[in-house]
Amino acid sequence: MSFHPPAVVNGRLNGFEFTFEAIPDKSSLHDSQIEVDPDPHEGETDSLPDDVGCFPRHFGRTYHAYRAGSYVFPNDPAEQERLDLQSLALTELFSGRLHFAPIAAEGSPKRVLDVGTGTGTWAMDMGDMYPEARIIGVDLSPIQSNTVPPNVHFYVEDAAQPWAWPEPFDYIHTRALLGSFGDFKNEVIQQAFDSLRPGGWLESQDFNAEVVSDDDTLKPDAAVARWVYDMNYASELIGRPLSRSHLLRQWYEEVGFVDVRQRLFKIPINPWAKDPRHKHVGKLWEQNYLDGLSGFSMALFTQVLQRKQEEVQVGVPPAGACC
Repeated sequence: MSFHPPAVVNGRLNGFEFTFEAIPDKSSLHDSQIEVDPDPHEGETDSLPDDVGCFPRHFGRTYHAYRAGSYVFPNDPAEQERLDLQSLALTELFSGRLHFAPIAAEGSPKRVLDVGTGTGTWAMDMGDMYPEARIIGVDLSPIQSNTVPPNVHFYVEDAAQPWAWPEPFDYIHTRALLGSFGDFKNEVIQQAFDSLRPGGWLESQDFNAEVVSDDDTLKPDAAVARWVYDMNYASELIGRPLSRSHLLRQWYEEVGFVDVRQRLFKIPINPWAKDPRHKHVGKLWEQNYLDGLSGFSMALFTQVLQRKQEEVQVGVPPAGACC
């Protein structure tokens, strides 16, 4: 089932305010050393505002406090576990590769930036792989572990705001960020272009929020297909589209990147594949999908589509619906 965005898009998340009750969640910062700086790029030092860990709570979930309301998905332990599972699934899909850009062709990269680092799993893996490199991860939420390689550093930051890093990067990485930005081309791709050294690389690992079947057994009116369609529709209404990965190559080229390469992967959503690796990926991705579906859609459906929380909970496709 392919998604076709609405002809008229009214409203943007920048003008949409959540009315979450702010509840301090000290446990969220218990094992994290990520800090935020009023000017985090000036020497890349850090200091922590009092309210950055005071995560707003709604629907039984917590959401980011820094620039609250600009990201509609939760950041609580359940979501952190899902993010780690998603990272594992993608690494399995990529046969263990953390990146495809030839960044080690001229030796180890010196500076690497991970935009929207989440729990920091990818950044920490890169820190182990390239111990001589300085790996920087930025995110709205301080949910990263303090057990990290010594060359890995995390900062609380809104990547949609202007970047001003004091030194250029050799490699900039993004993963699963569509739906997080109103203008991914200019807010991320253009700023990455401006923040790379000559010859540096930007790599985006992303996907469209779609569910399809090779043999057309998944009908457009299937529960999971309708649910994903509604999520896409709601994300379009607030100007944070979930399905734009098919435009990434075009955006890269329009910004000015050369030697743009594209790889396409099929992600099984359950263990139907005969190939053992894809079967394993399918199991992981199905669990990732089921674990995240409520969190993906709760704010979008209640705050944008004006559905009641009870309706959303009842309407979430049950385990097995994507099988």
